[in-house]
Order: sequence, then C-alpha cells, then structure tokens
Amino acid sequence: MTSSPAHRRPWPAPLLAVVFVLAGSLAATSLAADEPSSSAAPASPAPSQKATPAPTPYPEFDPSAITVRTDLFSDGYVEPVYIADDGVEDMRCLYVVERAGVVRLVRPTGIAVAQPFLDIRKRVNSKGAQQGLLGIAFHPDFANNGRYFVHYTDKNDANVIAEYKGEKCRPGGKGSNKQVRRLFTVDQQYNNNNAGWIGFGPDGMLYIPLGDGGGPEPGDPDGVGQTPATQLAKVLRVDVDRKPPIPLDNPYVRVKKGKIKKKGGFFLNTWAWGLRDPRRASFDRDTGDFWIGDVGQVQQEVDLVPAGSVTKKTGAPNFGWSDVEGADTCQPAHAPDCDPSAYVPPVYAYERVPGQVAITGGYVYRGEAIPELRGVYLFSDFRSGYLWALDADAVYAGHEPTVHRLLEAPQGFVSFGEDDDGELYLVALGSGSIYRIGAEAS
Repeated sequence: MTSSPAHRRPWPAPLLAVVFVLAGSLAATSLAADEPSSSAAPASPAPSQKATPAPTPYPEFDPSAITVRTDLFSDGYVEPVYIADDGVEDMRCLYVVERAGVVRLVRPTGIAVAQPFLDIRKRVNSKGAQQGLLGIAFHPDFANNGRYFVHYTDKNDANVIAEYKGEKCRPGGKGSNKQVRRLFTVDQQYNNNNAGWIGFGPDGMLYIPLGDGGGPEPGDPDGVGQTPATQLAKVLRVDVDRKPPIPLDNPYVRVKKGKIKKKGGFFLNTWAWGLRDPRRASFDRDTGDFWIGDVGQVQQEVDLVPAGSVTKKTGAPNFGWSDVEGADTCQPAHAPDCDPSAYVPPVYAYERVPGQVAITGGYVYRGEAIPELRGVYLFSDFRSGYLWALDADAVYAGHEPTVHRLLEAPQGFVSFGEDDDGELYLVALGSGSIYRIGAEAS
C-alpha cells in the first residue's frame, strides 16, 4: 500500500504529514506535499551555510515478512470499550472497562474474576452511543498506593475525571465503589464527541484528551475547537499528586508572587488543542512520543506530539480543528479561507468513506513476541476491522510515513490495549471479546 504525495510538517521538524485516501465497501454508520522543488539545489552550500544531511538510511518495516493474526484472549463482556494494565509487574493482571460502568479484572489466562473490580453504574450515563464509562488509568505507584482514575459520563451528560482506590491484583482483589474525589467535571451540551482514553505519561502526569462536545453537522457548531477558554477539544495534563492538580510546567501556567495564574485565556491544564474527538491515544514506551487517533468529520487523523516538544515557550500544539481537518482541508463552515500551515498537520490521515467511519488509535509496538513489528504504530477503524501499520521509527528518523494494511477482521475494534510486556490487545465492542495480536513468519 502506498501513500499520496506528502506535505512537510511546519512543526515540529523533521516529521512529515501525508493524507492517504482509503477505499471501503461496508455501509457507514452514524456511530461512529511538499512536491519536489523545480529549482536545482546549489552544487555546494554558500560559505555561511551548512549542508543539510540526507535522512539516515533506515530499515523500514516489511509487511511481507509476517502474517498478523488476532488470537481470542477473553470474552463474555458486555460492551467492552477498553483494556488496561495496572503496572504491577509481578502480578500480570489486566482490566476490561465495560461501557455501562463496570471494570472487570482479568487473569493472565484470560479468565475474568466474577466480582467486578469496580461497579459505578449508578453514576454513569451510557444512554448515548458515545457515553458511559470510557477509560481507566492506574497511578504509576498503584502497587503501593492503590490509586486509579476513571473517565465517565455522569447523569448530567458531563465528562468526569474521578479518583478511586483499589487493591493490587490478587485473588479476590477489588476496588472500592466509593469515589475518593472528582478531579474535575466538564459540562457537555451534546452527547457525542466525548473522547475517552486517559493515561499516565512517562513524566508521571495524567493526560486526558477531550472531544469538542459534538453537536449536529457541520461539526463543532459552537466553534469550541479554536476557543482557548474551554477544556473541550483539548488534551489536558494534570498532576494528580498536587492540590490543585496543575503541573507548573504546563504551557499556559504562570506563577506570580507564589500564585498560579493562567495566560492566553486557556485553562491551566491545557497541553494541546484543536482536536475533534481524540478517543484513543498512547505514549511510545521507548521514546515518550504521544500518538493520538482523532476521529474526524471527514478526515480521520493520526496526530503526534514529539516528546519534550511542549513547553512554555512553544505553547500547546494546535491541530487545527475546526478551522482545518487533515493536512490541508479548510472547513467551509468555520474557516473557508484558513491557512493550513498555521496548524500542526497529522502524520497521516484517511478519508471517511462507507465502511470506514472512525479511527481507532493504537500503540507503537514495543513487545518481544513479534520482533518484526517493533517500532511500528498499529491502528484500526471502528467499523472496517482493518489493522494498519505505520512505521513510527522511520518517521522519527525523518522518513515519509507509509501505511500498510496487515489484517481485515470480520468486525471493527473500539480500542487497543497494552500490557506490561508491550504486547497489544484489541477490543471488540459488538462481540464482547478481547483479542491479543499475534503473528507468524510469512
């Protein structure tokens, strides 16, 4: 599979962005370049210039070397939306999130414990297709402090990030259904584009991508995507070990005479913005780079925030929604004459067509079971069941991204998950099943 002509990313160098239009045949559902210069380069640089070295040759991923498969790991769940590891290395337990408000503990054998680890169905509103208990993240020191955090839609349709406490994985281990505290609540006018994933970064901070709050199409009817003074359409970053939970190095935090103040009209927890519905995200466990799967109105985006690139000096990266979508598509309802170069373009994007309706962002594979996949970003689509591979290590090295389709499953996937060993899982909401990604040499 090849990509269309690439656009050079204006920020951050040297990453490249590309839009690639994929074909599909299934019915859609509601649930869901910089061209080579024509002028010749000088034979040698001027005395005051340095020659720009060519990208380092890189052994790019060869999809023909392996045959990828999905192995059934565990099933019998009711609308599972996510699977996570608690980071307790000696226990090897996983946790499956069910949309209605239940978290189930799963043994390494794939057998789920009968008693729920968490049951907050009385707090959760799961009436809307994109509402419910959406995500879970375990404190980096969960083995000692038992703290974990969930993202859910409450009975007032608001997004809630709340803290709970539980026991580390063991026979009979469970969490308390009593909420320790709400970190914060974000009101929603509509019931879609809630995003969902939450997770701790390598810096120990909790990252929370939120959608634009939805509404009727054309998307973002209230224009929140480019509005600083809202937590919607942002990636939020909080320090759960501080009160208030605001990292002092967030891009729009300033400290004056010992008091924390915001600047630019942004909320103090803003870390990135201009996103439509970033339902799934992940950190590359080797590099710390942050990958986002943003569900678009037309263009489905893979976005990237390189490790260490967000500072007070740079400000928060703006991915452009709802002025722009994809690498260069201005939205006529909001900014028909926008300047796409003013925003951070995606690393990769594909068009919403029948059968491909919503990107499911994944992970950069860093496991040991499939060495051929190491350094490859895997992602999927909620409807098509395609599993795609993007060579992340090649992108890091400055190469144009290419995408290969590895698998066409009979159903779509709502989420990926990663265990302590770096092995990856797929969550099928419709069948209530969890699959582990496997492969064999071709």
